Amino acid sequence: MPNALRRPLTLFALMQIGTLVAAYAEEVPIPSQDDWSDAKQSVTLRNGISLSYVEMGPAEGQPTLLLHGYTDNSRSWSLLAPHLGDRRLIAVDLRGHGDSATPACCYGIDTLANDVDGFMDALGVKAADVVGHSLGSMTAATLAAYYPDRVDRLVLISTAAAAPAEAADWLWENVSTMEHPIDPDSEFMMNWYWNPTPVDDDFLSRERAESAQTSETTWMGVLRALTFTDWTKMAPHIEAPTLILWGDQDSLFGSDSQVQIQHILPQAKHVTYEGHGHNMFWEVPDKVGQDVADFLDR
Repeated sequence: MPNALRRPLTLFALMQIGTLVAAYAEEVPIPSQDDWSDAKQSVTLRNGISLSYVEMGPAEGQPTLLLHGYTDNSRSWSLLAPHLGDRRLIAVDLRGHGDSATPACCYGIDTLANDVDGFMDALGVKAADVVGHSLGSMTAATLAAYYPDRVDRLVLISTAAAAPAEAADWLWENVSTMEHPIDPDSEFMMNWYWNPTPVDDDFLSRERAESAQTSETTWMGVLRALTFTDWTKMAPHIEAPTLILWGDQDSLFGSDSQVQIQHILPQAKHVTYEGHGHNMFWEVPDKVGQDVADFLDR
């Protein structure tokens, strides 16, 4: 081949290598348990409150928002994240949780969904796949109903349309009488983080300790809001393909809750994890991660 033709090809090859190197350099690794808190960033929303978050994976990957449960924080996703493939994972601390701001009001799922909408604006994310757990799943469902153009695919882990009476009564009996700061090793906190099968102890002890630091404002704000929460009538407005994951040993959202969910979201795909509980994505993150990744990558 003449030298004149070799030079453009060589230049093109170098450009391709440079692009690959740049893309690789922009991939953010998943923080270790030790490094999780230091990996948090913060952004101020249009409503003036600040939310903290941890971003992982390739910058050009499909944006995937991860919304945690009641008194958890972004660390909640640290065990699942390695099993979700090459995605731009953005794990949010909801208001009042983790390192995010704790305003005096308000903690209903409509407000939390509005926060997430503002968070997406702040990060320049037009649309994303959204994965939510428990309170985060209710928030994700509300986001998908209120702002359907925001949600490409929806995954609801351990969800319910409304808090069952038994669970609500147990929470009111305990949360409304707790003294703060809470002892992370107290009977209530051990029960709050109970799992029917083993969970990585290093992760779980950190998650429980951070939950115990959650303010009384958040504990009570969410509880009061959940008492009146029922997103049944919003369900028909959810357009995104939806996956629902549930462990049959869920001590908060039992089988009756799942019957109701199947009724209001009849087109959704349902997966049950036998022998696992409310936090099954901590118990078997590899299995749950595979199911979530397969669904999101369709």
